[in-house]
Amino acid sequence: MTPARTVVAWLPDWESEDQAAFEPVLEALDRITPYIEVLEPGRVAIPLRPLAGDEAVFCEALIDTVQGLVDQDCLTGVADGLFAALMAAGTGRIVPPGGDAAFLAPLDIANLTATGLVDEETVETLRHLGIGTLGAFCALPGAAVAERFGAAARQAQQLAAGDLARPLALRRAEAELTVRVDAAEPYATVEQAAFAARPLAERLLATLTGRGLACTRVTVTAHTVRGLARERTWQVDPTADAVDLARRVRWQLDGWLTAGGTDALAAIELAPGGLLNIMDAGRGLWETKDAATARAEAALRHAQGLLGPDNLRIVLQAGGRDLAEQYDQIPWGETVPPHRTRPWPGALPDPLPTRAGTGEHVAVLDAAGSAVAVAARGDLSAAPVLVAVDGERTPILAWAGPWPVTERWWDPERARRYARLQVLLADGRAALLYVESGRWSVVGWYD
Repeated sequence: MTPARTVVAWLPDWESEDQAAFEPVLEALDRITPYIEVLEPGRVAIPLRPLAGDEAVFCEALIDTVQGLVDQDCLTGVADGLFAALMAAGTGRIVPPGGDAAFLAPLDIANLTATGLVDEETVETLRHLGIGTLGAFCALPGAAVAERFGAAARQAQQLAAGDLARPLALRRAEAELTVRVDAAEPYATVEQAAFAARPLAERLLATLTGRGLACTRVTVTAHTVRGLARERTWQVDPTADAVDLARRVRWQLDGWLTAGGTDALAAIELAPGGLLNIMDAGRGLWETKDAATARAEAALRHAQGLLGPDNLRIVLQAGGRDLAEQYDQIPWGETVPPHRTRPWPGALPDPLPTRAGTGEHVAVLDAAGSAVAVAARGDLSAAPVLVAVDGERTPILAWAGPWPVTERWWDPERARRYARLQVLLADGRAALLYVESGRWSVVGWYD
């Protein structure tokens, strides 16, 4: 399916940096689309859904809406990625599909600062090196850019080449779409809270339907009698009815109330997220949901109903440098917290080991049979030649590293220093080794 394109709307005469002052513009744009990321006051990005119609017509409607309701001039740009659309908005251009790289190539290198990944000092350094356009910057070897200017500059290079696109961070649903019930008497039991959840779910769906919307996420917030609040966001089927939604809310309240530590509840709130036009509610987030996917999701919901919401879990990649930290589990249907998907500096690069090691200690030896050590700056005491496991020595054909890691140096109780080394053994196996406190261990095997 054709991927979504990006529209950037820019109000060139907007001078205020006050987000609240920009709210009337957002309210005006809400009339034609519920999907908006605010880049800054005066500049917004909108995903243009596939099959949404002529892009020029959409841009004209957007411009007319802004001019008619807030009396502001508006320029629009359309491209595959956000960065190209941002540059296109400066001249009111529509970049053809697949044309981001060609459009960006002749632009001045100073435009890199718009990515937020490159500062002006780096731009001036590039100019002194004779790199004056985005195209010239993209022609540099990626590894050389990362080594000289860092990972952020490498990411900016990928943006400028049209090879990397970040998803839009759509703004939270306005408060009027959030529904809340305040308890006349605090809800002390799951049954009492669940009794209130059903009409609350019906109110939320009625509110969305009245706006011609559906949602793919719902944030459940419980306010306790002591003024504390607990919340969790769940993915939901955009075609879910009030019974399905109320069941999801009950599960969450059940987990909070029966687990202890949560007082009686004074109020419950439901806030929708991931808004969709109601006509698109039968679609998945990126493509039409086929029958097999729908059946699989129905089976998972049924299993979750039998086992409980926290007992059906999925594995996902998570932020962390250590191999054991790079995977985590969450209940199926729960929205992945943003910090688990952000880039993690110093993390192991792909491909990761396919099998975890058992943590067995090994000896890494040099040609003289002496133990190989790693200095604080990451230097090896000698080239590794052999790996000894349970007294059996296996020659090393090739190795890479080491890569030293120092974590939480500011906390004496949690500080950690170790180094990683990849080795290819003569028997065909490849391993990831760690050395910590002078001891080597196998933490992963590559197939």
